[in-house]
Amino acid sequence: MPEFDGTNLGVSGNSQGGALSIITAGLDKRVKCLAAVHPALCDLTGYLQGRAGGWPHVFFEGSAFYSPNPAIRETVPYYDVVNFARELTQPGWYTWGFNDETCPPTSMYAAYNAVKAPKETYLQVETGHWFYPEQRARMNEWLLQHLK
Repeated sequence: MPEFDGTNLGVSGNSQGGALSIITAGLDKRVKCLAAVHPALCDLTGYLQGRAGGWPHVFFEGSAFYSPNPAIRETVPYYDVVNFARELTQPGWYTWGFNDETCPPTSMYAAYNAVKAPKETYLQVETGHWFYPEQRARMNEWLLQHLK
């Protein structure tokens, strides 16, 4: 893209895209900032600890993705976004709601609390697994400020 200066690179996404934004920024330090909206794949083993785990809920017996397979129990933690959140050095902007049954807020807090880089939240506590246009506008404004 001729508009890209080769330096100012940000990532953003929601749900699985939010997870991929955190993962990408955690793995690639060329990313200058990130924004994640109700990120999935966070705290995947939460159910094993007595709290709601993140999508796809592989350890929740009512989930279509449930698996009692011991190999999955051993492998899934490697893909948990919490591990990538610990690697972030870039500033991040995070938003979610408290009524999200797809990506429970407890799972998102697990990832957010692992972030040691500069971070901001914009909580919309009444939302579920969707977000308001105002959240998108704030996210875009934040990203543009950090990419100048």
